[in-house]
Amino acid sequence: MQSFTSIGPMLDFIALFSIIAAYSGSMLPFVIMFSFLLSYFTLYTLYSFSKMYITNGGYYSYVGNALGKASGFFVLLLYIIYSILTVPNISLFISGFLYSILQLFGFNNTFSKYIFLIVFIAAVYFVVSRGLKASIRYTLIAGFLEIIFIIFMSIIFIIFRSPDFSFSGIKFSFNPFFFGVIFGILAFSGGGSSIFLSEQTFGAHKNTPKSLLISFSISGLMMVFSAFALLIFAGFTGLAAYETNSFYITELVNTKLGTPFLIIFSFFGILSAFNLSVSYLNAFIHMLPKFYLDFNIRKKFNRSKFLSALFAVSIAIGIFSGYYAGFFNSFVIIAGIISFIYIIIHVISNISLMKLFKRKKLLVPALSSIILTIAFLLSLYGNNGYFAIINYLLLALIIISIIIVLIVKRNYPIFYSKIKFEYLAKKLHEGNND
Repeated sequence: MQSFTSIGPMLDFIALFSIIAAYSGSMLPFVIMFSFLLSYFTLYTLYSFSKMYITNGGYYSYVGNALGKASGFFVLLLYIIYSILTVPNISLFISGFLYSILQLFGFNNTFSKYIFLIVFIAAVYFVVSRGLKASIRYTLIAGFLEIIFIIFMSIIFIIFRSPDFSFSGIKFSFNPFFFGVIFGILAFSGGGSSIFLSEQTFGAHKNTPKSLLISFSISGLMMVFSAFALLIFAGFTGLAAYETNSFYITELVNTKLGTPFLIIFSFFGILSAFNLSVSYLNAFIHMLPKFYLDFNIRKKFNRSKFLSALFAVSIAIGIFSGYYAGFFNSFVIIAGIISFIYIIIHVISNISLMKLFKRKKLLVPALSSIILTIAFLLSLYGNNGYFAIINYLLLALIIISIIIVLIVKRNYPIFYSKIKFEYLAKKLHEGNND
């Protein structure tokens, strides 16, 4: 459930599906299907590494052991960036989503979006602050409820299908298809978060990779099913409105299924966003003590102080970006940055696996890297006009990360020399046979 709720299928339904529809139109379910299959290729790398290494360091530990300190350090910085951005990004969307629902009933106080944002972030940090046992118990229960509702909702959507929908009306176009894939990949980006709890997992060599397979399979099948259900429910007329108004889904549900269903629909959308935020934050928090150990930081990791500081940063990012770019535009921009960083991390992880195993496990990670790179380049090209800012911010973050690695390597050689990537594992050859 840690991996499943980090994917957040219901949140993807109400949030990322709208962005994909704006880029790819009626190809939405096929973008989700392709992204799901592509995610299986990226999953293979995590699956292989998690069978060998038990480490809460996750990506940076895998890369550091295979490609060296500089690569591991660089991946760590990228992971920190998108982990810090995730909770405020989700809160931006949920605040706008809640406001759009209230607008249906005549409420128009825009300041309320800031209140929603602060309350949502505060609730996420409160649950995580109570410790892993409490937050995982919550994640387990909420995850099962989310699965049940998505299946139920998708069936209802198909029953109340739009009269103007037909499969023959779906038109395929290459560039718009791949423009949507970058956000389709993002929809599955949290599925590897259970690797960051490996050291707290019993029988991690078997249970962590098993959790990756189960969560990816369940979430992927559900999301493909729900994407087709949405297209059938909205029809081409409804989808056209959805492409121009990302919160149109609330109006559509209210019109066709009534206010009681809208309330339930909204509740599970918010629940999914909350689940995802708790899971992501849990993964990040449990990576940090490992980071302190691997990078020989002598100061003891203070969980409470770090959570307080990170809470303040999340609030600041949410309010600042929401004020200057608007809540939904900020969500799209930050989501684009997170998705691109996710792809970069996975391409580097794929290269690490290829180097470690050479010919034995070359085909799948190589194919994954090629397809991810194509999607990356096409999506960069697709970010024109206002959203070209995604490319500029991404480039700035990558350059800053590289500069930090180079400065530390050159100016702090003693600190750099003491960096290590420790893990609990069987010998490499035994790990291959596991």
